[in-house]
Amino acid sequence: SERWRIQYAGNMPSRWAAFEPNGWLAKPLYSNMSVAAVVGKTVFVHAGLTKDHLEKYGGIEKMNQDARNWFLEEYPEELQNDDGYKFQTVEEVIDNANLRASTASKTMPECLGGGIGAASPVWMRDYSSPSDSIPRSPKAQQMIDECLAEIGYGVERMVMGHTPQNQINAALKGKAWRIDVGASRGVMNGTPEVLEIIHQGGENDEDIISILTVEGDRIPASERLLIEIPF
Repeated sequence: SERWRIQYAGNMPSRWAAFEPNGWLAKPLYSNMSVAAVVGKTVFVHAGLTKDHLEKYGGIEKMNQDARNWFLEEYPEELQNDDGYKFQTVEEVIDNANLRASTASKTMPECLGGGIGAASPVWMRDYSSPSDSIPRSPKAQQMIDECLAEIGYGVERMVMGHTPQNQINAALKGKAWRIDVGASRGVMNGTPEVLEIIHQGGENDEDIISILTVEGDRIPASERLLIEIPF
């Protein structure tokens, strides 16, 4: 129908209507969203986590709650998406979507913010860049050591995405697992792999870490560990 065409015209407004804070998919997707999560001896985060993040944003659970609250917060009535019934032109749809986006961005928690090159948990690259190599940042080892110690609970490693790698690998003495292989055709059409962590599956309750491939191989973690060679 013409209403359908008005509401969904163009990729940006339709995606924003679906995924925006308090949007159609906000509750099922974001009500249990975590910026970071600790499972066993591993902390999972999109891009990376530092001791400074934990101190600045009030810890992992505070970050998670702030993010959930923001995603579920309602817009003022005049900005709420009404499924297209008040819009008469495609331009009105786009203008309204852009206005909702700019309004939401003003109250976005700092732990989600930044953009390309920023230092937030969803944008930083200190542990993962350059791809498939030892991190460029000379402070990366110290940063991840301090962060894991600050988290406590016996957490030994951090698993992150955000920076595509040609294959899953670990750096910083096995503490930084970089698992984004760019599998999407829109990124680099990489070959899918899976990081398998069997909690306390080894001797002395050590975790067993492997990489699972589409060929059916189970590759030991030691074969994907990047070792810095001092000169």
